Amino acid sequence: VEAPPGVATWLVWLNRGTAVLAVWAAAVLVLRYKLVRVAAENERAKSRAILETAVDALVSISDQGAIELFNRSAERMFGWRAEEVLGKNVSLLMPSPHREAHDGHLQRYRQTGERKVIGIGREVVAVRKDGSTFPIELALAEVPLEGRRIFTGIIRDVSERKEHERSREALLATLGE
Repeated sequence: VEAPPGVATWLVWLNRGTAVLAVWAAAVLVLRYKLVRVAAENERAKSRAILETAVDALVSISDQGAIELFNRSAERMFGWRAEEVLGKNVSLLMPSPHREAHDGHLQRYRQTGERKVIGIGREVVAVRKDGSTFPIELALAEVPLEGRRIFTGIIRDVSERKEHERSREALLATLGE
């Protein structure tokens, strides 16, 4: 390599070496960024697949009660499409008087932090889009997420189980007569 007049050959090689090193470092960073992005996309896809194939209904709400997630099982169970309920108050899935009281429960929890149903599975009544009611098992969890909190409900329709219980009780009552 011939250096321009007044410049040492080693300085030219140093400049070229530095340039090659900088290009190589940039290529490594770009490749690493792409790998991280692909891994994150794969994780999101995997999480979405799990949510959408879950047997139980999964419904997540903001701490203000707005529905943020409504999986396919929730769509089948409640008769609403996700697009119809996202952003709406979760109380639309509840019959009266629970519907009217729900926002007050959320507000009280935000103010006091006192847990009454979070972390506890319980049986309640829900309402479908057509207005019919049905028994469900509801398990609620609080999830801190991105500087805020959301609440996620895992919901199971227990109509069949309740019907079997009623039939069994009727049969036992008949046999006991």
